[in-house]
Amino acid sequence: MAQLINVDDVQSWLTEDRLLLDGNDDLAEETNVSNEVKSVVEGRYDTTLWTSRATTPTLIKSIISARVAAIRYRKVYADQLEEENYADWLDNWYKMQLEGIINGQIQLLDADDLEAALVSSGPSFHPDDTSSVTDPAKFSLGMTF
Repeated sequence: MAQLINVDDVQSWLTEDRLLLDGNDDLAEETNVSNEVKSVVEGRYDTTLWTSRATTPTLIKSIISARVAAIRYRKVYADQLEEENYADWLDNWYKMQLEGIINGQIQLLDADDLEAALVSSGPSFHPDDTSSVTDPAKFSLGMTF
C-alpha cells in the first residue's frame, strides 16, 4: 500500500528537541493507522481514491500523521510516561476528529475536489474541449466534400 503521509507530516506534530525523525524513516505504523482511519470514515466518504498523498484529503493526512506521531512518541518515551502526556493529547485529538467526521460535524472540504480533479485530470481534446472555439464547426467527421 502506498503511503498517504510522509515524514514531514508526522514531524509537524513533534518538536525536534524531543523527537526528530530520520528523513528516510519508513513510518511502519502508517499502514495500520491509514487502514484504521479509512475504515472508520468509509461510511461517509468514498475512500477508494485515497491511494497516495496527493489524492488523500488534507484533514485525513493530519489525522493519520497525529496518530503515527503519538505511537512513535510512546515507543520512544514508554518508560517515562506516567501521567497524561502529549501522546495522549494526540490520541484524543485523533479520536475527536474521526468522531466529528463520522457524525457529520466535520466535513472534508477537499474530498470531493480531489475526486473531481482525478476525473478531469486527463487531456481534453475537441470536441470535448471547447475552451478555444469561437465559431461553430465548419465541418465534422463523416462529412462529404
